[in-house]
Amino acid sequence: MGLRDFDPESSARRAFDGLRVTPYDQRWAVTGRFTPDDTGRTVRVPNADGRERGLGLGGEPVFALEGRELSLQVSLQGDGSLWAVFAGATSGSGSYRFRFLYPAAPDAEGRTTVTSTALLPPCAFADHFVCPFPPPGNTLDAEVAAGERTLA
Repeated sequence: MGLRDFDPESSARRAFDGLRVTPYDQRWAVTGRFTPDDTGRTVRVPNADGRERGLGLGGEPVFALEGRELSLQVSLQGDGSLWAVFAGATSGSGSYRFRFLYPAAPDAEGRTTVTSTALLPPCAFADHFVCPFPPPGNTLDAEVAAGERTLA
């Protein structure tokens, strides 16, 4: 158990200047086809604190982006939605080193919108958050110019 002190007047909080965010663009609202993986597979991934932990994976949405077929390994959330930890072509330069996606729960045919909004992970804001890095296969060679990019 850890205890964290919240100081609304801290220098870091006062220095926070917002986020660099890409304005919404319909071309990034890409629909993918989700294939579930019911095997209970877990992969070991590094985390922001330098330790390695298991990350449960529950399937893979496949989608077309900039004319190419891509896929992401995702975890299933309690409400049926998906969660992906990913990096793209601009990770570490034009955007944070990795980001999160929360695609909606797939419909009855397995369709879900994959990349319309990427979010910064909690560890982008403070070092004490433990965030998993992208699992194998989730570093895309395409730019994902959507959502939150970096701290301002």
